[in-house]
Amino acid sequence: MNLSSSNYTYDGKVKKPSVTVKDIKGKTISSSNYKVSYSSGRKYIGKYTVKVTFTGKYYSGSMSKTFTIRPKSTYISSLTAKSKGFTVKWTKQTSQTTGYQIQYSANKHFSVAATKTITKNSTTSASYTKLKAKKKYYVRIRTYKKISNAYYYSSWSSVKTVTTK
Repeated sequence: MNLSSSNYTYDGKVKKPSVTVKDIKGKTISSSNYKVSYSSGRKYIGKYTVKVTFTGKYYSGSMSKTFTIRPKSTYISSLTAKSKGFTVKWTKQTSQTTGYQIQYSANKHFSVAATKTITKNSTTSASYTKLKAKKKYYVRIRTYKKISNAYYYSSWSSVKTVTTK
């Protein structure tokens, strides 16, 4: 069983990925041999299930797959160098967003990075201090939504660079 997509970005619209079911030989099974059902609430951020229940005389049982709706991302609107630090500003993303994660690193691959979590979605800037002077840093940001004990993250923004003073 395959879904046309397993990841979506929140846009307020109901998501209904198309389903393809194949037998053990890799041959596509006709949709007349199964019924597809979707979990409810598929327009909000979260994880949802698509279930296929076989109905024909040749197949029996059921199977399911999940897909995820993630929050919209944001982007860095400005990055200002300071003495041994920097200030980052971004575009507010309040729709289905709990907060933000900002990550910075001296390595462009972020193999060693510091991550700061902003828990208010109304916040649009953060400052970093006590860094090395005249050092180049790579910075990126993403949004997140917390639902119960689960976190759903947007993709990371494009990376911006800043050199501290």
